[in-house]
Amino acid sequence: MSGSYAGLQAKIKEANPLAKFVPCSAHSLNLVGTNAVDCCTQAVLFFNLLQNVYTFFTASTHRWKVLNASVKGLSETRWSARDDACQSQNKNWSLIINALNLMNNDDTEKTLTRNEASGILNKLNNLETAFLSIFWGQILHRFNLTSKKLQGINIDLGVVCELYKSLITYIIDLRSDKNYEYFKQCAIEKSKIKQFQSCTKRLKIRKQFFDEGPSKETTVEYSDFKNAEILQNEYKDDLSTLFANECVHFRSHLLSIGDEAPKTIQDMCGFLRKNDLIGMYPYKDVSLRMLLCPVSNCSTERSFSCLKRVKTYLRSCISAERLSDLAIMNIESDVTPKTEFDDIINEFATLQSRRKI
Repeated sequence: MSGSYAGLQAKIKEANPLAKFVPCSAHSLNLVGTNAVDCCTQAVLFFNLLQNVYTFFTASTHRWKVLNASVKGLSETRWSARDDACQSQNKNWSLIINALNLMNNDDTEKTLTRNEASGILNKLNNLETAFLSIFWGQILHRFNLTSKKLQGINIDLGVVCELYKSLITYIIDLRSDKNYEYFKQCAIEKSKIKQFQSCTKRLKIRKQFFDEGPSKETTVEYSDFKNAEILQNEYKDDLSTLFANECVHFRSHLLSIGDEAPKTIQDMCGFLRKNDLIGMYPYKDVSLRMLLCPVSNCSTERSFSCLKRVKTYLRSCISAERLSDLAIMNIESDVTPKTEFDDIINEFATLQSRRKI
């Protein structure tokens, strides 16, 4: 659908070259997490272990009763499932270890079951696994909360960029010696193991001299005036050459308001209309409406989920019009019970009585 060469994106660009493709922000975040895990062998092995624990205990009701706790499975598309699985393992760590020990030492269990329990137990009984479980638990929790926020229907492109930047900053801050020692201490308390099995030493960090600054990546930032010129050159038919000056003026206007100034793109659009400022900033209003494009298609996918619930095998021959009407009633389930059906029934009865036999 979104292919840049033969997909819907390419078809729309043929009709309007100025149209910009905005991918679903929630799906993009999931892809970032998937690719981040795939490039790290230890992370791949850790999540495989999580899935193995879930598969082992859910293979039979007997094993589930022995565990007597909840474990969660993974999902390739929903990273919230990985968060649930990681949090569940951290919460029930000792219960999982005890259950595996019980099944490994039980002579009445099958040999294959005991071998599987012993293999999983050996992988869990090391400091590396406990460290990764706590470390990924922290990251996935923030990923999950950010992903849920991105699925809202009232967010705009500016909010998405702020959420992305805050998540990037949070992950960068985790990569410090102080946080490493914190995660290591938590892992030692959880696993009761004080030494890493790996013999690989951590890389030494060169000490900085007094005249050296922090090794942070510097990025070149354009001024507000230059950014406005770039946008105006992209949409010459919609924005005037005065657009840059108008943006600088609008920025000064917001700074003069102080803390009550709108922060998001939606609030800025509402601010212009509420205070009757569109005539003063006409091109700024046009640019803000350009940026108010959908950034997530989660609400559309929920509509398809409603269609799957409505069109079951009992309604396999239902017409398209009736299927659409039932789907709308399902989607608007909060409004449907409040609808007065007496007038509808009377109108339907009147139409039926006029029909000639």
